[in-house]
Amino acid sequence: MDGAETSAGPAPEDAPEPAAGGMRTGMDGAVRAAISRAIVRIHAEHYGKGATQAKTYAFDNLIVTVLRDVFTTVERTLIELERPDTVREVRTTFQTIMGGSFVAAVEELTGRQVESFMSQIDPKSGLGVEVFVLMPEPERAQSAPRSLPGSASAAS
Repeated sequence: MDGAETSAGPAPEDAPEPAAGGMRTGMDGAVRAAISRAIVRIHAEHYGKGATQAKTYAFDNLIVTVLRDVFTTVERTLIELERPDTVREVRTTFQTIMGGSFVAAVEELTGRQVESFMSQIDPKSGLGVEVFVLMPEPERAQSAPRSLPGSASAAS
Protein backbone atom coordinates (compact mmCIF):
# COMPACT_ATOMS: atom_id res chain seq x y z
CA MET A 1 0.00 0.00 0.00
CA ASP A 2 1.32 3.43 -0.96
CA GLY A 3 -0.23 5.32 1.96
CA ALA A 4 -2.95 6.93 -0.17
CA GLU A 5 -5.62 4.69 1.29
CA THR A 6 -6.36 4.98 4.96
CA SER A 7 -9.27 4.00 7.11
CA ALA A 8 -9.13 7.08 9.31
CA GLY A 9 -12.75 8.06 9.08
CA PRO A 10 -16.22 6.85 9.80
CA ALA A 11 -17.30 3.38 8.81
CA PRO A 12 -19.01 3.37 5.39
CA GLU A 13 -22.47 3.12 6.96
CA ASP A 14 -21.71 6.19 9.12
CA ALA A 15 -19.96 8.20 6.42
CA PRO A 16 -21.66 11.32 5.09
CA GLU A 17 -23.51 10.79 1.87
CA PRO A 18 -21.50 11.39 -1.34
CA ALA A 19 -22.32 14.60 -3.17
CA ALA A 20 -21.78 15.45 -6.81
CA GLY A 21 -18.25 14.75 -7.97
CA GLY A 22 -17.65 12.25 -5.16
CA MET A 23 -17.30 14.98 -2.52
CA ARG A 24 -18.66 14.08 0.88
CA THR A 25 -21.12 16.26 2.70
CA GLY A 26 -21.89 16.32 6.40
CA MET A 27 -25.59 16.67 5.72
CA ASP A 28 -27.98 13.96 4.63
CA GLY A 29 -30.59 14.31 1.91
CA ALA A 30 -33.46 14.67 4.38
CA VAL A 31 -31.89 17.79 5.93
CA ARG A 32 -31.13 19.30 2.52
CA ALA A 33 -34.73 18.63 1.41
CA ALA A 34 -36.04 20.23 4.62
CA ILE A 35 -33.93 23.33 3.93
CA SER A 36 -35.35 23.52 0.39
CA ARG A 37 -38.91 23.28 1.73
CA ALA A 38 -38.25 25.93 4.39
CA ILE A 39 -36.78 28.39 1.86
CA VAL A 40 -39.71 27.88 -0.54
CA ARG A 41 -42.19 28.25 2.35
CA ILE A 42 -40.67 31.56 3.47
CA HIS A 43 -40.79 32.88 -0.10
CA ALA A 44 -44.41 31.71 -0.53
CA GLU A 45 -45.52 33.27 2.76
CA HIS A 46 -44.03 36.67 1.98
CA TYR A 47 -44.23 36.91 -1.83
CA GLY A 48 -47.46 34.97 -2.31
CA LYS A 49 -45.52 32.51 -4.49
CA GLY A 50 -42.68 30.12 -3.87
CA ALA A 51 -40.30 28.59 -6.37
CA THR A 52 -41.65 25.69 -8.43
CA GLN A 53 -38.40 23.76 -7.88
CA ALA A 54 -35.71 24.00 -5.23
CA LYS A 55 -32.61 21.96 -4.57
CA THR A 56 -30.14 22.42 -1.74
CA TYR A 57 -26.47 21.51 -1.96
CA ALA A 58 -24.13 21.27 1.03
CA PHE A 59 -20.34 21.24 0.97
CA ASP A 60 -18.32 21.60 4.16
CA ASN A 61 -19.51 24.92 5.67
CA LEU A 62 -21.44 26.04 2.57
CA ILE A 63 -25.14 25.55 1.84
CA VAL A 64 -26.59 26.69 -1.49
CA THR A 65 -30.27 26.46 -2.38
CA VAL A 66 -31.05 26.90 -6.08
CA LEU A 67 -34.62 28.01 -6.78
CA ARG A 68 -36.35 27.79 -10.18
CA ASP A 69 -39.28 29.88 -11.40
CA VAL A 70 -39.05 32.33 -8.51
CA PHE A 71 -40.74 35.40 -9.93
CA THR A 72 -44.27 36.60 -9.26
CA THR A 73 -46.49 37.77 -12.12
CA VAL A 74 -45.70 41.41 -11.30
CA GLU A 75 -41.94 40.70 -11.29
CA ARG A 76 -42.15 38.85 -14.64
CA THR A 77 -44.05 41.82 -16.08
CA LEU A 78 -41.37 44.24 -14.88
CA ILE A 79 -38.65 42.03 -16.37
CA GLU A 80 -40.52 41.90 -19.72
CA LEU A 81 -40.75 45.72 -19.60
CA GLU A 82 -36.96 45.81 -19.21
CA ARG A 83 -37.01 46.75 -15.52
CA PRO A 84 -35.04 43.88 -13.96
CA ASP A 85 -33.20 46.44 -11.82
CA THR A 86 -36.48 47.24 -10.04
CA VAL A 87 -37.10 43.53 -9.36
CA ARG A 88 -33.57 43.08 -8.06
CA GLU A 89 -33.88 46.14 -5.78
CA VAL A 90 -37.16 44.89 -4.25
CA ARG A 91 -35.75 41.38 -3.81
CA THR A 92 -32.60 42.74 -2.18
CA THR A 93 -34.67 44.84 0.22
CA PHE A 94 -36.82 41.81 1.03
CA GLN A 95 -33.78 39.60 1.72
CA THR A 96 -32.24 42.26 3.95
CA ILE A 97 -35.41 42.52 6.02
CA MET A 98 -36.28 38.80 6.01
CA GLY A 99 -32.73 37.44 6.29
CA GLY A 100 -33.26 36.48 9.92
CA SER A 101 -36.08 34.10 8.96
CA PHE A 102 -33.89 32.32 6.40
CA VAL A 103 -30.96 32.12 8.83
CA ALA A 104 -33.17 30.84 11.68
CA ALA A 105 -34.60 28.08 9.47
CA VAL A 106 -31.14 26.88 8.38
CA GLU A 107 -29.74 27.05 11.91
CA GLU A 108 -32.67 25.07 13.30
CA LEU A 109 -32.47 22.39 10.60
CA THR A 110 -28.68 22.00 10.66
CA GLY A 111 -27.95 22.63 14.32
CA ARG A 112 -25.18 24.96 13.14
CA GLN A 113 -24.75 28.73 13.37
CA VAL A 114 -24.85 30.72 10.12
CA GLU A 115 -21.91 33.09 9.68
CA SER A 116 -23.19 34.77 6.50
CA PHE A 117 -26.33 34.77 4.33
CA MET A 118 -26.43 36.01 0.73
CA SER A 119 -29.17 35.98 -1.88
CA GLN A 120 -29.27 36.66 -5.60
CA ILE A 121 -31.60 36.37 -8.59
CA ASP A 122 -31.10 36.07 -12.35
CA PRO A 123 -33.96 37.80 -14.17
CA LYS A 124 -33.04 36.19 -17.52
CA SER A 125 -33.30 32.60 -16.30
CA GLY A 126 -35.83 32.96 -13.48
CA LEU A 127 -33.35 31.41 -11.05
CA GLY A 128 -32.58 32.47 -7.52
CA VAL A 129 -29.99 31.30 -5.02
CA GLU A 130 -29.83 31.47 -1.25
CA VAL A 131 -26.29 30.97 0.06
CA PHE A 132 -25.39 30.25 3.67
CA VAL A 133 -21.88 30.05 5.08
CA LEU A 134 -21.89 28.14 8.35
CA MET A 135 -19.54 28.77 11.23
CA PRO A 136 -16.80 26.13 11.35
CA GLU A 137 -17.58 23.15 13.52
CA PRO A 138 -15.59 23.32 16.79
CA GLU A 139 -13.54 20.18 16.10
CA ARG A 140 -12.62 21.45 12.63
CA ALA A 141 -11.68 24.89 13.95
CA GLN A 142 -9.36 23.30 16.52
CA SER A 143 -7.71 21.05 13.94
CA ALA A 144 -6.88 23.92 11.57
CA PRO A 145 -3.20 24.09 10.66
CA ARG A 146 -1.19 26.38 12.87
CA SER A 147 1.85 28.39 11.91
CA LEU A 148 5.14 27.17 13.26
CA PRO A 149 7.23 29.56 15.37
CA GLY A 150 9.20 31.80 13.06
CA SER A 151 7.03 31.12 10.00
CA ALA A 152 5.23 33.86 8.12
CA SER A 153 1.50 34.26 8.59
CA ALA A 154 -1.13 36.08 6.54
CA ALA A 155 -1.78 38.46 9.45
CA SER A 156 1.84 39.68 9.59
